[in-house]
Amino acid sequence: MEGCKTRTEETGYRAPADRSKWYAGGLAFECQRSGHCCSGEPGFVWVTKAEIKAIAKILGRPDDWLGKEHLRRAGFRYSLTEKPNGDCVFLVRQGGKISCRIHEAKPTQCQTWPFWSSNLKSPEHWNEAARQCPGMNVGRCRSFAEIEALRKRKPPS
Repeated sequence: MEGCKTRTEETGYRAPADRSKWYAGGLAFECQRSGHCCSGEPGFVWVTKAEIKAIAKILGRPDDWLGKEHLRRAGFRYSLTEKPNGDCVFLVRQGGKISCRIHEAKPTQCQTWPFWSSNLKSPEHWNEAARQCPGMNVGRCRSFAEIEALRKRKPPS
């Protein structure tokens, strides 16, 4: 089975010849802490009530909830807010370093990047995401089982 060994710097990944899931042989990813996944175009970082409570605890909020500066309602769901420049409200850029203010309680959506179904549709989708994420196609080879576990992970209720 092809996989991390089929990676090239120029082209990213190729689909395996047997046409099984194209990433069956694994994919390389190692977070580079670039912050690119936490900034950019407006979007949604979906959070459940359990995740909101965990974030509130990290922030030392006594009410187990987040204020409007951190949380917005989108239909029947909740999403973290963004700074005017597109950064996640919890992304910290200081002294040339980038960190997540709520790393210990970051939402499932953040924990599972880049192994989202949208990025795993095809090698082309993966490589398109990799153009913005320097951690994709480098580092430790993640097995098919690891990738599928991350792709299918559901947030706590």
